[in-house]
Amino acid sequence: MSKAEETKNYIIEQAAPIFNMHGYKGTTMSQLTKAINMTKGAIYGNFKDKDEIAIAAFDYNFAEISGKIRNVVLSKGNACEKLIAFANFYLDEFAIISRKGGCPILNAAIDSDNVHPPLKERVAQAIKDWTNTVSQIVYSGIKRKQINKNVKPEQFASVFVSLIEGGMMLSKVTGNTIHLSRNIDHIIYLVNTELRL
Repeated sequence: MSKAEETKNYIIEQAAPIFNMHGYKGTTMSQLTKAINMTKGAIYGNFKDKDEIAIAAFDYNFAEISGKIRNVVLSKGNACEKLIAFANFYLDEFAIISRKGGCPILNAAIDSDNVHPPLKERVAQAIKDWTNTVSQIVYSGIKRKQINKNVKPEQFASVFVSLIEGGMMLSKVTGNTIHLSRNIDHIIYLVNTELRL
């Protein structure tokens, strides 16, 4: 990795939690220069503008949480257990995710809507990737005769993501994980009653 790439990665790593905590509009260049410990000119020597930093920061935040989920899911053999572990990840990690500002997808979705079209596109792609991952687990489970063949993978994936994001939002705003816990309980109920053979 070149020195320029190292510097760029360093800027992204330092900027990512700031954008996730304060949002695109709420993040100022003075916050970034302080967190990164670089001048505005030095930062803009690596990125053309704040938009480019915001998108890179979102990509970093999403990749970080996705990597952790991937490890949790891969640790399970059965498709139903993968889905339950996937859902439980958010409750198990809620305190850590909250300390870092909350779910990066939810934060960026709200922050970018009608204001930052390129970031909104990135968030839409992340949601698509997330629902695709869930539906692929279901498809794989059907193929391996672990999940009921009558289940509609894309429909289940939409419900799964909606329950997680809704639960995260309610729990973050109220400071009470009961909302996320109830939604995850419902996902587990669906897995055990409608998906599992």
